[in-house]
Amino acid sequence: MTNTTPHLKDRVLDSDDDLRDVLELLLQRANQRQMWLMFMDDRGCLGDPFMPMSDYPVDPNAVVELDDLGAVTNAYLLMNRAGLMLEATGNTSVILAWERRGPSAVVDVDRSWARAMAEAAAEMEIPLRTQFVVHSRGVRQLHPDDYL
Repeated sequence: MTNTTPHLKDRVLDSDDDLRDVLELLLQRANQRQMWLMFMDDRGCLGDPFMPMSDYPVDPNAVVELDDLGAVTNAYLLMNRAGLMLEATGNTSVILAWERRGPSAVVDVDRSWARAMAEAAAEMEIPLRTQFVVHSRGVRQLHPDDYL
């Protein structure tokens, strides 16, 4: 007997609600503070890689000095690196999920990171599809009204 159920990574995610549903299946709820970097491919499916980053900086607007970029904010640096990975992997857009324990309500740290990453993506013309918060009870999409 052949299994005809498509793998989650082969499921076309036409809407952000579909994407949120898949992320709830994969991530479930917050266990620790970390950022998930994900990608969408040209089919509209989750692309590879699917990466957690547990030690991202506290302040998205703090300035760091780098040999290749000069003085940039943490958000600019992270989005720049996400853009490089997007290009290297052949995916078409970036998805970010901010995992933190706590309520489903949007809190200040969610706002500051989401706003800074959206601004950096726009500045560098990196297609940022959407952002989510993975909280203690599930996954919530961050809409621009939540952070702008």
